[in-house]
Amino acid sequence: MATMRTSGDILTRIATNLADNNAGLISAADVRDNMEDTVFSINRIVASGDTDGEFPFFNDVRAKHDVSEGTGGTFIVESGVLFPNAPLPSMRTIKQLEPFRGEGNITHNNLAGLTAGDPHPQYLNVAGVGASNNNMTGNFELGNNWIGASGNNHMGFKFAPNSAGTEDILTSGDLLFGDNSRINTGFSVAKAWLSFQASGVGTIVPVVNSFYNVSDVTKNNVGKFTITFNSGVFSNNNYVAIGTSNGTTTSGSKEDMDVNTVACVIREGNDDNDGLRTCTFVIQNDAGNYVDGRINDFVAYGYDPNGTPGTAPTIVGYGG
Repeated sequence: MATMRTSGDILTRIATNLADNNAGLISAADVRDNMEDTVFSINRIVASGDTDGEFPFFNDVRAKHDVSEGTGGTFIVESGVLFPNAPLPSMRTIKQLEPFRGEGNITHNNLAGLTAGDPHPQYLNVAGVGASNNNMTGNFELGNNWIGASGNNHMGFKFAPNSAGTEDILTSGDLLFGDNSRINTGFSVAKAWLSFQASGVGTIVPVVNSFYNVSDVTKNNVGKFTITFNSGVFSNNNYVAIGTSNGTTTSGSKEDMDVNTVACVIREGNDDNDGLRTCTFVIQNDAGNYVDGRINDFVAYGYDPNGTPGTAPTIVGYGG
């Protein structure tokens, strides 16, 4: 009957029982017994750990399924897998007891180390600036996508290139501020405004205090001025223009004003070869004379060149 032996024990018995045949001392039983022990001990020798140092596998180990049956060829590991050549020394003694289920089946929250520092330095941190070293330091491209609370298309805001080579910010809702005030259209914002001084007589040059979307202020005569807008401010000359003046050459006290009327009269220009759009600003006192004013304010509201103002108001006539 075959006996389970170690590889060293089998080698010793072969050397002892299968001596040189010159003396005729080798029997069939000697050969048969050692062959039986060798076959019977193969599993033990392979699984005993002898292969760690003395009999290692040098080539890849392949378990191939049966060609005709299409079965077999499976490695079944019941006690775990050890990787003695792992990159980190600390990992070389850790036995893997569970199978790797593949990238598509790993539950992210079951991974270790998620609460130690920042496990994802390649991503922007949700806690914002200062939470880690992975704050945004360069340009960030969102593509043609909407950003919003719902994730739905055409809801929220997005960035869109325009013909000027810059980008517009599109929004589907109102701008809501902390005091619950809202801005739902750009038509509610002044498209141009101006504060200037024009005191004196004759051809004194006006002094601009502050401005927006105004490219030129020309004094035509006493109390008569032409205000020129930047190109592309209005779609036509039907904008709303409002002006005020203190009607006097001084502004040292709260009483420094004369009764006057400011009119924004001639509006012309087309933003083309005919010239930029302009508005005439005139000041007339209570006696009907044109006068300069030390303090003059002007503001204009109107349609943007590509703006769509919406539904026109209802017109109700008087039948008297």
